Amino acid sequence: MPSPLQLPPVKLPPTVWNKIEVEAVKRAARGQDIIALHIGDTHLPFPNLMLVEAEDEKQIFSSLNRYNDTYGDPHLRERILQKVIQRNRLPADGIDAVQITAGATGGLYAVFSHLCEPGSEILTPAPYWSILRQVADAAQVRLVEVPFFDVLHEDPASDAAALLESLCSANTAGIYLNTPSNPTGMLLLEDNLRRILDFAKRKDLWIFSDEAYEDYIWNNDKHISVGALPGGFARTISIYTVSKCFGSSGIRIGYCVAPPHIISQINRGVVGTCYHPDRLGQLHTWRGMAGFDDIVDIFRRDYAPTYRWVCDNLKCEALPCVGGFYFFVKLGADWRAMTPEAKVERMLDAGIALAPGEYFGDKYAGWARLCFTVVPPDKLKVGIERLNRLLER
Repeated sequence: MPSPLQLPPVKLPPTVWNKIEVEAVKRAARGQDIIALHIGDTHLPFPNLMLVEAEDEKQIFSSLNRYNDTYGDPHLRERILQKVIQRNRLPADGIDAVQITAGATGGLYAVFSHLCEPGSEILTPAPYWSILRQVADAAQVRLVEVPFFDVLHEDPASDAAALLESLCSANTAGIYLNTPSNPTGMLLLEDNLRRILDFAKRKDLWIFSDEAYEDYIWNNDKHISVGALPGGFARTISIYTVSKCFGSSGIRIGYCVAPPHIISQINRGVVGTCYHPDRLGQLHTWRGMAGFDDIVDIFRRDYAPTYRWVCDNLKCEALPCVGGFYFFVKLGADWRAMTPEAKVERMLDAGIALAPGEYFGDKYAGWARLCFTVVPPDKLKVGIERLNRLLER
């Protein structure tokens, strides 16, 4: 690392998401209507059930301005424990199996930085969640991109574990799994999860299971937590966030579930970054956990018909989204050679913003991610029509 005098006095550019936002705002100020579908969020307001004070919470969540348990408030961890036992079938035994984190992002950083040696490799099915690159860089581990979801789509008979094993090395420490997938919307079913778990057992690898979109499956399939499979819990860190299930990305609360001796290592990563997650966010999450099904149902009722409309009206090729908030669309051969900046400009000229595919993996320059939950349905329909016209040219 450079010393203070060696560090160039140049401000680093903002993230691609911020750059798109800034350009969209500039164009809106000039009178252009931009429908921004590039970021994964909700258009719905904060759930009312998480704003209503419970009768006993003043005794439980007293002195919110003071430090608290670094693992997270015990009352919240108890509610999360019941959730993961009942809904995810994880064999967690007591709240020592739960660590509250600053969103799934903070949880993944704590996991990577305290369970993996610097320079370790993480097998990462691609395309994958773009911010994972920054998390891995900060934790000093290296993502090994494995062409995966598009391969499984093209050949459903492919062995998911064999795809991963083809890039396994002596330096591999673990496997990152995200199902339903951001950005593809594809879901890993039990057969492939068992194969991946067997591979992880054979090579003695960690499984980092990012289950952010577990509550949003749009067909008759079921989300399965790999940690619930026989022998899975001992090597799996299951990672969740209220950003998606409760449409509450702004409060930055997530949680990790694993055997207590693993959680005690992850706790060091939490203490070394934020000491403990925001207590007001934990209070809102505690309220939300009491009405989990009702809150998720609010979002599902809004998103489900929108999802079906996109399936029926999106005219370009896309990977088969069955869960989550995204369609990963194919832009066409003429887009592949363009820079990400040029792609964004071309989209903005058409009145829309999608996230260029190369931010989700090095081999995906001809693709883009579209979020169908971030704007109201009427605006989304206009955005899809604009995208269809753009790609027909």
